[in-house]
Amino acid sequence: MKLHPTSNRLRAAILVFATLTASVGLQAANGPVPTEARSIPGYEPVTDPHDFSGLWRVKRVPGVLMAFYLGAGVTFTPQAQTRVDHALAMSKAGTQLATPHIMCRPTGVNQAVGPIAPIYVLQNKDKMVFVVMDEIRDIRQVYFAAAHAANLKPSYGGDSIAHWEGDVLVVDTIGYNGRGVLDNAVHSTAMHMTQRISKSADGKTLSIDITLDDPATFTKPVLLHREWSWVNGQQPIEFDCEENPREDNFSGMLFEDDYLRPVCIQHEGKGEELSKVVCEAPAAPQRK
Repeated sequence: MKLHPTSNRLRAAILVFATLTASVGLQAANGPVPTEARSIPGYEPVTDPHDFSGLWRVKRVPGVLMAFYLGAGVTFTPQAQTRVDHALAMSKAGTQLATPHIMCRPTGVNQAVGPIAPIYVLQNKDKMVFVVMDEIRDIRQVYFAAAHAANLKPSYGGDSIAHWEGDVLVVDTIGYNGRGVLDNAVHSTAMHMTQRISKSADGKTLSIDITLDDPATFTKPVLLHREWSWVNGQQPIEFDCEENPREDNFSGMLFEDDYLRPVCIQHEGKGEELSKVVCEAPAAPQRK
């Protein structure tokens, strides 16, 4: 059967992602990703240390290909390590496990640690909003509040509150739904992420110290450092996650979690039969 061009593009993207996943410890051969473009008049960073508004891109992290990878030195619990080993083995064998990232679902901690695409930051006195558009679309709202809301509804991105300690913004996030994937391990609902974010004097860099604490996934808290650069002269583009994907897009992909399966799939008609889109109710979430 002849594959639709969209199917070819998706297969190529999956292959690239699988290759990157199996190569976490490798340094990128082509050097750092450019973080600045030509200057746009009137579109310059502000030096106010409490104003993070603007467009940012994560800097290259030495030793890893993508900034959301945790890197070396992380020790997983036996249960989490089993999942890591399984995912890497499947990837090396040529079978990609379905993940929220590949299936256009929110990626939670990954997007907060090291988004692949540029990040818009909007803010007012009540909250900050982190918007990613041209990769996996994601909106994260961080509220200036003293405490988390009662009876939180679990979500991919969790519930984030923030306060200032001098010129350092401290962001505290809990309330995850346990479906996030980190270095091929699935973190639990107990994940607690703390970020301490400060701005350089010239307004061109956000320095972020991150603590990931999840006793079900890590044997000890994971400490990370990331930096975001001001993007001067670059604008995000639209990213369209495929709707009603063809059935053959997912041949060879392993769905270990049914909730990751597409709700609607296009089935190509045989001969003179019409093609049709079949939708099934998504699987009920399983709490961890």
